[in-house]
Amino acid sequence: MNLDIKFELNKDLDKEMAFVFTSRSGKVGGVDFSRGVTAVHPELEIIKDLDDSERRNAIDMYFDKYYEDNMKELEGDLLRCKNDWKKIEDGFAVQINKIFKNPIKPEGKWTGYLSIINCNPRFLNNKTFQVFYKHRSGSNSVAIHEILHFFFYDYAVKRFNSIFDGLNTNNGIFWTLAELFNDVVQALPEFNELQGEVEVFGYPDHTKHQEYLRKLWSDEPDVDSWIPKAYEYLVEVLK
Repeated sequence: MNLDIKFELNKDLDKEMAFVFTSRSGKVGGVDFSRGVTAVHPELEIIKDLDDSERRNAIDMYFDKYYEDNMKELEGDLLRCKNDWKKIEDGFAVQINKIFKNPIKPEGKWTGYLSIINCNPRFLNNKTFQVFYKHRSGSNSVAIHEILHFFFYDYAVKRFNSIFDGLNTNNGIFWTLAELFNDVVQALPEFNELQGEVEVFGYPDHTKHQEYLRKLWSDEPDVDSWIPKAYEYLVEVLK
């Protein structure tokens, strides 16, 4: 299977995600995603108190200037990201084939957009995602994480349709299961070889489940066994 992942800059998407994540209050899985914008760009802290129209205008002006002033650096980071991915893409495809048993690649753009905000969302509808250009774990670990999501959601719905069809993929038990699946798989030695050692896996609210679900995988490293058992576990503990 040829993954053929592309990496590009996308200022307009960066603007939209900055707007979306600074619109939200509260935490997701223990993470305040608005900090992924304002911690990197403290100048934008004040926009949280603006109305939507003013906030969009402020974001437009800031991002236009940032991209203009830093384009050479961004293009260099984009080239580095592309080169780093080329080194592991084939090896990652091998692991994907093993885990999901020779899957058919879902249709989509399969594009990673280098981002100047540290939110790293994925978009299941068109198979695109963002990668923070200064991510502490490196661009490969983010790309691996998001691409695993694309295959996991597709596989889970097809293989266990009666369980997952119609469930929300942005919150709730299906989302939690997908994130914990990545926490398990990305901690495996074969993935550490691809992405390097990652300091911290997953959302803070999910760490209490990782040990059990990693043992579940080590006892029987088979996705068809792990998914329903992990789902049943989460149904019980998340009551």
